[in-house]
Amino acid sequence: MRLIKNIFVFLFALTTISLAQGISERDSLDAEKRAQDIQIDYDESYKNLIDQDQKDIDNKTTKGIISGIALGAGIGFSTLIFYSGGSSSDGEESIQELITTEALIIGISLAVVGTIGVSYNLYALFSKDGHYNRLDSHKRAYDIYKQRRQEQNEGAKLVLTPTFNALNSSAGMNLSLLF
Repeated sequence: MRLIKNIFVFLFALTTISLAQGISERDSLDAEKRAQDIQIDYDESYKNLIDQDQKDIDNKTTKGIISGIALGAGIGFSTLIFYSGGSSSDGEESIQELITTEALIIGISLAVVGTIGVSYNLYALFSKDGHYNRLDSHKRAYDIYKQRRQEQNEGAKLVLTPTFNALNSSAGMNLSLLF
């Protein structure tokens, strides 16, 4: 049974790594194709994508902070009311008990709404919409695009590479001129 668990963990890790590698390869291939198209400048396109993803992340983060404040206020409010509330000595329901009960309901409601809001925003940021993953992907593709574009603008380039020939037992340097 333990062996089966280990196999599944290994396969899950392997799948995750291969998916991440496939995403980065797709980004680099897309950036390479765009860099070769010298008639169209994709700088603004990449900047707009990165800005939009950053706005989405900021929006979700703001909602998450507001939900976190509601959660903290609800828990604090409920705890304060729960420990400070007391029962009346004559056994009748008084205005104080009614206010305490309503305040406790409000505090619990804030805590529930805050919990739901924080949970959803964390889920949306990291898995549902994948804003962080998309932002990283767009930044990586833009960096590759800028690098390839710069290489194309440089013109001719000298490349010095070490060579090793095992058949003739020789080694040396190879100088190449790339256009």
